[in-house]
Amino acid sequence: MKSLFLLFVAVSSLQSQIRFYPLGEVDQAVPAPSTVLSYELGTRFTEYRLIEKYLDHLVQSSDRVRNVTYGQSIEHRDLRVLLISSPANLNRLEEIRTINRQLTDPRIYPSKQFPEGVIKSLPVIVWLSYSVHGNESSSSEAALATAYQLIAGRDQRTRSILENSIVILDPLVNPDGRERFVQWFNSTVGRRANANPDAIEHNEPWPGGRTNHYYFDLNRDWAWSIQPESQARLALYRQWMPHVHVDYHEMGYTSTYFFFPAATPVHAEFPPEVRKWGEIFGKGNAEAFDRIGVPYYTGESFDLFYPGYGDSWPTFNGAIGMTYEQSGHSRAGLDVEKPGGQRLTLGERVRNHFLTGIATLETAVKHREERIRDFSKFWIEALAPKGATKGFIIPEGRDPNRVAQVMNTLIRQGVEVHRLASHTELKSTPYFTGTPRKQSFRSGTFFISLTQPQSRLAKALLEPQTLVPDTFFYDVSAWSLPIAAGIDAYTTEEPLPSSARKIDSLPPLRGTIVGGEASFAYLIPWERNRSSALVWALLRKNTKLHVAGRSFEIDGRYYAAGTVIAFTSANTDSLPLLVKEYAHAHGVDVHATSTGLTSKGINLGSNHVRPFTKPEIAVVTDAPVSSYDYGELWYMFEWEYDIPFTPIRARDIPSISLAKYHVLILPDARDYRSVFDSSTVARIRKWVEDGGVVIGIEAGARFLTKKQSGLTAAQLESDRKDDEKSKEEKEEERALKELAKRRSLFEKEENDRLYRVPGTIFKTKLDTTHPLGYGMPGEVYVLRGDSPSLVLTDAGHNAARYVEEPGGASGYVRADRARKIADSAYLMEFRVGRGRAVLFTENLTFRRFWTGLEKMLINALLFVPPPR
Repeated sequence: MKSLFLLFVAVSSLQSQIRFYPLGEVDQAVPAPSTVLSYELGTRFTEYRLIEKYLDHLVQSSDRVRNVTYGQSIEHRDLRVLLISSPANLNRLEEIRTINRQLTDPRIYPSKQFPEGVIKSLPVIVWLSYSVHGNESSSSEAALATAYQLIAGRDQRTRSILENSIVILDPLVNPDGRERFVQWFNSTVGRRANANPDAIEHNEPWPGGRTNHYYFDLNRDWAWSIQPESQARLALYRQWMPHVHVDYHEMGYTSTYFFFPAATPVHAEFPPEVRKWGEIFGKGNAEAFDRIGVPYYTGESFDLFYPGYGDSWPTFNGAIGMTYEQSGHSRAGLDVEKPGGQRLTLGERVRNHFLTGIATLETAVKHREERIRDFSKFWIEALAPKGATKGFIIPEGRDPNRVAQVMNTLIRQGVEVHRLASHTELKSTPYFTGTPRKQSFRSGTFFISLTQPQSRLAKALLEPQTLVPDTFFYDVSAWSLPIAAGIDAYTTEEPLPSSARKIDSLPPLRGTIVGGEASFAYLIPWERNRSSALVWALLRKNTKLHVAGRSFEIDGRYYAAGTVIAFTSANTDSLPLLVKEYAHAHGVDVHATSTGLTSKGINLGSNHVRPFTKPEIAVVTDAPVSSYDYGELWYMFEWEYDIPFTPIRARDIPSISLAKYHVLILPDARDYRSVFDSSTVARIRKWVEDGGVVIGIEAGARFLTKKQSGLTAAQLESDRKDDEKSKEEKEEERALKELAKRRSLFEKEENDRLYRVPGTIFKTKLDTTHPLGYGMPGEVYVLRGDSPSLVLTDAGHNAARYVEEPGGASGYVRADRARKIADSAYLMEFRVGRGRAVLFTENLTFRRFWTGLEKMLINALLFVPPPR
């Protein structure tokens, strides 16, 4: 391989710019970036409008490229890729795409082996994704350089790449987040870049440009595809199913450059070829960097375990998915001084991503046939999955809406889903019981067979207990979709029943009025998540509603505590039409009754039936609040439930009147004590005592404890005094302190790491007679991170607590940490004067794929505030 053509030229006093492209002779008809942008790449961050402008010029100037606009971001910016190859390949693009897609389903060939001649003639398909994290901004600049090289280059290396590959280049995966960063930076930086990391241009304000409009991390959303950017990208990805996918990132500016092979753990469903290809591509990148002395590392920090990454999800889809991380990130700006005095410029960061892009393409071309054969082998082996489990069974259960949501998530990713066409008896094991037995499943039950091409991904997303091969995790260690959704699921060792029928989509569920028009009341069961959306729709129309605090039976049907009642006598004549319209729209069956007299339980006129109204909600936002956690609430309230709320900056709480609000939510944060002083705490206390409800989540809950704000009597385990501990606890602590004195630095760091909870599923017991537990089962599974435990209280109510059983239900937790979590509080409520304080120790809306817990938050909004 020829050495890279490198020309060092001096540019303005801004920085010393390394001219790293083109690799040789170019087509003069194709505009270089500087001729359209009016500056050299690496001297300025390029705005979205200029990226679009340059891409348009490239498309118009050459027969080597085609544009595909595949969607729009939330802020209405186009999502697009460039398909780059030789004119000959582009002329048979649809043929190539079709043949490659056929490789992903070996069942269409009797021998389950693809014809060798076809593999020999197929170009390798390489997908390059840039700027999924908007403030890791050098990669979009590198994308423009890479696109120019491939489209304009006349050198033999470029021609070889184009003749043997289809390059799918996505220059801007997250345009909203990147533009948020770029506009801030370009408006902040001075005439000359300041390399001092203390300068304002190196300290991005909240929320930063990493995330999309709703502050979602799109590099955690591949498997769940909650956000529209992810859904659009997955649809296009599945049309092509590339053989190689690279996700370009940046990390802290004090580091160097990371490329594969990945660190451990690597998911157990991945074949050994994944490690092989990580090493092959790593060697190609290393050779490119060794030539010019660029430092790098492999096999550390960035694992291949969680299925929602831009490296792991493509790997579950047969590609070799890889993350490349350049030092820089938002703190690097255009030029930054690293510890020790070395400078890091944007030009160098762009150059390095360009080099690995070219090296990756050349490596893919060099090993084209072997890579495609392994891609084909991946899908052949997937038809014969390892292990006894042959499939997963999911009944419609108590909330068909949530089940449908899970099924649609699977279908979007190409997982085959079937439904039983008749009652079928199958030997199955309910999640976490370990006791298989024969039972009958109704027609309409979903069956996900593992004898299918997507068996690896299906198993990874659905299995109740994640196989944990390591103790280090870059992200969470468990995520089972049925558990996250709070729905019943079973494993089975039986094959797909012959009566099952494959489905390609699930239309929206439509609700109805059971029993016709009501003369007395409409009853809305509270088990379905969409019941909440229906109720909020009614509240927006000023409908008078009540909630039953005890269970009852009427007209032969059981209604649990939490059933919402709309009395006809309390509402206008439009009530029947409103209920019918919203029941249909939200997929919830509402029951009509002509009497308030029940056959069992309370009557509908009981004192346990109390009114509730639409609350005015404020949600604290901005620093120090976690933008992720705020974004999840924002998205859930605005898009999923249409719940109006007012976002208020944390620093503005001391100066605004809380009297107009009924509920104040404190999402997770760094530390509320950094913005709430004693006078602010006193104002919040007075507001709660007057009837307000404050809801704290994670750090918000910790702020409400006795030691931090004194608003409640809640106590963290770490805040307990010695006289509150048992003799055994004291002796254990003394022994641990003595042991720590004799540990090496490595041993201390290792012990701290092993003690952390990376994101593990635990079982909790929930009080379903309490308003916070309405509509929920008595046992719920929660995702717990590394938050400190809350001690059970007798001063308030422990609405949910972790079970005393040892260990977590799924994922990693060390035994001694599990013992400290056992029998601690998950959800607490305290009376504070006329008001209430509600404490959730963990995030209950995690990445919005965790939908099984949000009913508790809705309950806190609707049923905890005192009557007004």
